[in-house]
Amino acid sequence: MAQFYDNQCFVTQEKFKDRGFVIHHLWYLDNDIRRENFPKGEKGRLQYLNKLVPMVEAMPFRFALIKNGIHTRIDHPKRGLSSLKRENLYRLFLLTIMTKKERKKTQ
Repeated sequence: MAQFYDNQCFVTQEKFKDRGFVIHHLWYLDNDIRRENFPKGEKGRLQYLNKLVPMVEAMPFRFALIKNGIHTRIDHPKRGLSSLKRENLYRLFLLTIMTKKERKKTQ
């Protein structure tokens, strides 16, 4: 599955590892495979991935391979970016792009 995504996280570009990475739905369709419909824990995760893989192979453009920490920043119900109103999210991205961080000099 990682072969569709250059074998790396879309955001950090860190090389794919068996743990710590997730497939992120860019959007959902009716009757999509959803993680919440499977048991918690490793057994449920494997069941979910086995069902999800054919969908990703059929439509890789609907998904992204990302690190779990990035996924949490996007989808966390209280702190995730997807919880912001769209216009506030745009302004946040604009502000981030406008911000120039001073790099600390290494000695």
